[in-house]
Amino acid sequence: MDMYAEFLEKCQNNLYWNTTDRLLLAVSGGVDSMVLLDLIQRLPSSLRPWFGVVHVNHELREASIEEEHFIFEYCIKKNIPFFSRKWDIDTHPAEGVEAAAREFRYTFFHEMLEEQQATHLLTGHHRDDQAETILMRLVRGGQLESISGIKKQRVFHGKQLIRPLLDYDKESIYYYSQEQALSFFEDETNKSLDYTRNRYRHQIVPLLKKENAQVLTHFSDFSSDLLDLIQLAEKEIKRNTANVCIQKGINKWELDIPLFLTFEPAMRRQVMQLLFNQVFETEVHPVGRKHQIQMIHLIESIKPNSQVDLPGNWVGQKSYQKLYFFKRTAKLEVNTKKIEQELSLNLGKWIQLPTGARIGLFEADQALTIKNKDAQVIWLNPSSISLPLQVRNRKAGDRMTLKGLETGSKKIKDLFIDQKIPYDKREEAIIVADSRGEIIWLVEYKESRLSIVPETDKIHYILIYENN
Repeated sequence: MDMYAEFLEKCQNNLYWNTTDRLLLAVSGGVDSMVLLDLIQRLPSSLRPWFGVVHVNHELREASIEEEHFIFEYCIKKNIPFFSRKWDIDTHPAEGVEAAAREFRYTFFHEMLEEQQATHLLTGHHRDDQAETILMRLVRGGQLESISGIKKQRVFHGKQLIRPLLDYDKESIYYYSQEQALSFFEDETNKSLDYTRNRYRHQIVPLLKKENAQVLTHFSDFSSDLLDLIQLAEKEIKRNTANVCIQKGINKWELDIPLFLTFEPAMRRQVMQLLFNQVFETEVHPVGRKHQIQMIHLIESIKPNSQVDLPGNWVGQKSYQKLYFFKRTAKLEVNTKKIEQELSLNLGKWIQLPTGARIGLFEADQALTIKNKDAQVIWLNPSSISLPLQVRNRKAGDRMTLKGLETGSKKIKDLFIDQKIPYDKREEAIIVADSRGEIIWLVEYKESRLSIVPETDKIHYILIYENN
């Protein structure tokens, strides 16, 4: 079967587009794009929608002007809409010209798709390009989807990007151009070994072809098979990621550690990779595989509380059954609920706390008229404490005695560890001490020995905490 007949059959079977769609063909003037243009022109009207040509003059070579003029004249003769743009030489970077040229090119294509209300962009990538791309990405490193190479069809800014020639090698494309007596330009820079792709094209791929004449077919099959496997696995990975991790706010995510640990190691790695892709999607800082491994090790560690610092001011923080991803600015939002300065609490008064709760000190007979079923209370002997009471958050080295234990004291830090209190809750925890500094109550968690059993026939104080 000749190339056109095969191309026609593939267009019929794969339904890349409908006749009501609008196509833009990226044409450089080289043999690949001129063959693509000719094949599209030859399609019967039942398979050929409206199409136009987009061309970028990169101003990298003297022949660029001649090539642009050639394509323009060709399109005028064939009555094909033609759209072009020059990449001003004054804006060329000193390094990374290949990447910058591609960025400029595809930005222009996107603009033309929008302007012309086109639905599809077609490029002339072929099997040799596929092999080169897979090898380059494999050497450079990256995720599986990247290493799978060039997709024949993918979404591009809400449109479709199609590579109809990916099933054909360069040799077949040259042969077709000779058969059809097509005119095209050979880009002399394609021979320069200064460009990464050219080194693969002229030095590495030819060696592989000598090892096995079918190597391009094998690369194509590898790409297709890998993409199939990725598509099958992606649904399960996305489902597990959604179950195990939720976004808690701007730049803050929470992961369920026990659920994550039920996954097989392979799934853990894939879930973490997808999570990193989501969390760091817009980050410019390099966050990669080594950081993902660090996070998994953090989760799997027996330490209940620890953290990993990540690029871009991000933090991975383990707190018992939860793992948090957050930017330090997001952490500061939590800290706004802390008490900035110690608050004095006098008898018969309430004080409002940054968390929205309130705490008050009253004589027992007064307090009994306050009806709040959710209030937490402790009773105090007036002779055992010194007023005013001090209400604050914890400090390094804080210790307190414990109700029910006749001797000794314990660090507040150790009490938090014993009760598996998360880091952010520790920071917000309320401590009530008397004026001498002796801690009376670690609110919501522990009472000191100064907390007594109520005796109705004696005058006592009652300390009330209401969390609304």
